[in-house]
Amino acid sequence: MNSINSSFTTLSYRTPVPVRGLALKQNRFLKVQLLEEDYFLCVLPGFHQASLEEINVKLKTFFSHYTLNFEQIDFTIKFFNLIASTDSFLETIKEECLFSIEALLLGMIQKTHPHLFTYDPIALNLLYNEVDGPQFFLDADCIKIKINPKNAQRTIEIINELYKLNPEMIYRLDGNKKFELEELIFFEQALKKGIPMNAFKKIDYFEEPFKNFYNTILFTKRSELTIAIDESFIHYIKYSGLGRPSVIKPSLIGISPVIQWLKTHEKHRAIISSSFEHPSVMSAHSFIARLRPHEFHGLENYVELSK
Repeated sequence: MNSINSSFTTLSYRTPVPVRGLALKQNRFLKVQLLEEDYFLCVLPGFHQASLEEINVKLKTFFSHYTLNFEQIDFTIKFFNLIASTDSFLETIKEECLFSIEALLLGMIQKTHPHLFTYDPIALNLLYNEVDGPQFFLDADCIKIKINPKNAQRTIEIINELYKLNPEMIYRLDGNKKFELEELIFFEQALKKGIPMNAFKKIDYFEEPFKNFYNTILFTKRSELTIAIDESFIHYIKYSGLGRPSVIKPSLIGISPVIQWLKTHEKHRAIISSSFEHPSVMSAHSFIARLRPHEFHGLENYVELSK
């Protein structure tokens, strides 16, 4: 059993973070001290269901009440098989709290079993923002651009600017469930007319664009472009054969369930995405992302570390 110390603090983001129509300049974090290491945990308003207060209680209860056994570590099992048996408390831990607990457990395992970890480079898709502008992304291999039904012309301008800087760049267009079917078809047609065909061919996918998920199927019948799922993945994690890329946010699911899914769906495209977490827990995302070394992952750091 281990005791933890915790406190709350506010940290700023390097550039405003887009969350549910908001642009967050800063966020509240739970600072947790465990075995002389500091971890900073956060939730996003309107996105995560658990509160920092709930996470704090679950962490303190878990680490003060349970003995950890590191002899048979299994990253595909809840709590990485460090707990001998489960009880009502462990069985009712929400996925978002599970992520926080497992992120700290992973930090402990890195110390006790360093041979289980590799530190190979991870390819990233960077999130485009107007503050930095196109020149900032000159050397990026893959860019994610937030889109909505009203910004087709601005998206065309951005892609044209990026294409001039780097013709090999790959584009991912994130719709965040803002589109009706006909709106995305219009958006696609505008892109075809407004950007070079070679740039159009560099569009990897539209990410979770539809308000109504069923339109994903209808769009596939009318378009050559791919639809990736993001927010909906948590509802489809128990199913196989989705046949489309999956953007996976471990903070909504937990670490062990994601690893288990990846290992049982080895041929399925999977992109690991953070929820603008602090670098102190980003190693958990990186650990998962290395299971898909040929993908560009959404693990860019946005937290201002100097404050």
